[in-house]
Amino acid sequence: MKGKPLFSKIQLQDVPALQELAKKNDGNINFSSKNFNHWYLRNPTKSNSLWKVEVDDVVEGYATTNNFYYTINNKDYLVALPQNVLTSRNVRGKGLFGKLFNITEKENLDENGVDFFLTSTGSMSTEIFLNKFDYFKAICPPVLIKIAGLFAFFSKKKYTEVSDINSINISHSNLNNSRKKNIEYFKWRYSECEKKNLNIISVSENNKIIGYAVLITQKKLGVNFLILADIICEKEENYSTIIDSCYVFSAKNLFIGLIMFEIKCNCRRKGINLTLKNRFNILVKGKTKEVTKSLSKTEFNFFFGDLDYFW
Repeated sequence: MKGKPLFSKIQLQDVPALQELAKKNDGNINFSSKNFNHWYLRNPTKSNSLWKVEVDDVVEGYATTNNFYYTINNKDYLVALPQNVLTSRNVRGKGLFGKLFNITEKENLDENGVDFFLTSTGSMSTEIFLNKFDYFKAICPPVLIKIAGLFAFFSKKKYTEVSDINSINISHSNLNNSRKKNIEYFKWRYSECEKKNLNIISVSENNKIIGYAVLITQKKLGVNFLILADIICEKEENYSTIIDSCYVFSAKNLFIGLIMFEIKCNCRRKGINLTLKNRFNILVKGKTKEVTKSLSKTEFNFFFGDLDYFW
């Protein structure tokens, strides 16, 4: 590394260079201008931290966080989610990864008013976050695979397919220890998803809609599974019923099964439930070590839609 590193905020016009950097250095190849604009710049919270580093006028790395509100122990917090952190092979081992990361952390704490940090890391970066950035491992909820069966296939439908996320307009009941969401959030989150992979169903009881489920088609090991991305629900007591309808939908549409994070409701009452533990590295960091320890023991309610947009 010859020149002096120059750190600056990412602008939309920088994204093609960042995408090229990602392609050449095993980064996120979906880091496109369209996705960047939607995921970061149109996020309803209007809160993020987006930084790049240049050496000799060449972009050699970037670090980003997208920020969301979470309800933890019935209190709301602004949480920064580090995502898409990368340096090129040309500068690895020169300390730029850590400097980029520290810049985003400082901006979030000093200017954005972030309360704590939450991230899901890959195998290569997990140890860096734990050993260099003072993160702790958090509790990763089990992943459930609800295998489709004949009983579900022949069950009566309580759902109706919905063609447009923008047609939904109900109140939403957030689970404790989860991301805080409303209808504006859901419409933003899923408005740019590929229509061929997006399934939305409304679920009814006694001729009244009690909520919706957002489901994503994904191929695993050569077969089609249905992933529960989100639930939009008027009352917390209705989450289990909506999950049951997702399970029936998966069977009637000939999916092998439904994949979801286990959440704090009765989500095992239908079908054969296979459990996969510790499938993701969930890491947390608070403003103090005591807060970090407390967060590491928190049982979060996650949905697959809470993960990075680029999937």
